[in-house]
Amino acid sequence: MRCNSYYDQVGNIAYVKHGIAALAIAMILSAIIIAQYMEAVAFASSSATVAATLTISLTCMVTLSNTAINFGAVSISGNAPTANTVRDANNGNMPANILLSGTNWVYSSNSFFAANTIWDFSSHASGVSGNTLGLSPGNIVDTYNVIGESQDALVYFGVQIPGQQAVGIYTQTVTIENKC
Repeated sequence: MRCNSYYDQVGNIAYVKHGIAALAIAMILSAIIIAQYMEAVAFASSSATVAATLTISLTCMVTLSNTAINFGAVSISGNAPTANTVRDANNGNMPANILLSGTNWVYSSNSFFAANTIWDFSSHASGVSGNTLGLSPGNIVDTYNVIGESQDALVYFGVQIPGQQAVGIYTQTVTIENKC
């Protein structure tokens, strides 16, 4: 049926306008919903957890019972037996390997080698016997002796005096290192 009357035309126009308005509202609402969805997608987040662990390192520490050795008076080409004791205590919480080194013996402008210092883990009171000391800092001697945590070891030192040395009071620094 065809609309010929003015009221029918106005009613159809009103109906069409109402339909367009409803469609516009639906489109606006759809746009808002899509925009919110897109915003949610654009700024989406996700979370997860990570388990973190930390281990406090074990340590080994050196404590020496004696920080000075006096070999006394020794004649040229003589020796002081390996009877001078230093107690190396490991006060750490893990076993340690004992490493040794020393400086050259020096008096004024005279010197002789660190290797003239003899060490051992047992006393040789009747003579010099044992291993020679390495030169500090780079020639460290690994004693291959391990002391446990809260334990100690005795290190015996002696010295051999080479011939042709000037008379005087020679000094040397010995380094004892406990390495974990």
